[in-house]
Amino acid sequence: MEIMEIKTIPWKSEYSVGLNTVDKQHKRFLDIINELGSHINDDSCKTNASKVFFTLIHFNDVYLIKEKMLATSVENLDYSYFREKHKQFVAKLQIFQNEYDESKSKQLFVNLYNYLKEYYPKYISCYTPSLINILKQNGIE
Repeated sequence: MEIMEIKTIPWKSEYSVGLNTVDKQHKRFLDIINELGSHINDDSCKTNASKVFFTLIHFNDVYLIKEKMLATSVENLDYSYFREKHKQFVAKLQIFQNEYDESKSKQLFVNLYNYLKEYYPKYISCYTPSLINILKQNGIE
């Protein structure tokens, strides 16, 4: 099966949640997705597989820590929803990595790319207007 060329996903204003600290992290995540697309396009998946999975998992860990710091700076903010979303995301990444380790399939990288591309706007939508207001009222920019 021939794999079509993957186009870069540009940052769009509708991705912004209006908080610089959060938007910066979301832009970095988009950069990682686009980097994965570049590896698919230039057929360098096999040589960059470890780096891709490390980057995704490391980014998630760092992002989780930063979100937790934001959440704990806001009194009475329940962080459990985000923590659970992160756990699910890491579990899904681990499945992709295990399947890739067994198959070394470029198609698996395409599947990972498509999963991340679909996941991205859903995750951003977790930042509801009420959550953003709470964060802004507590000095988060």
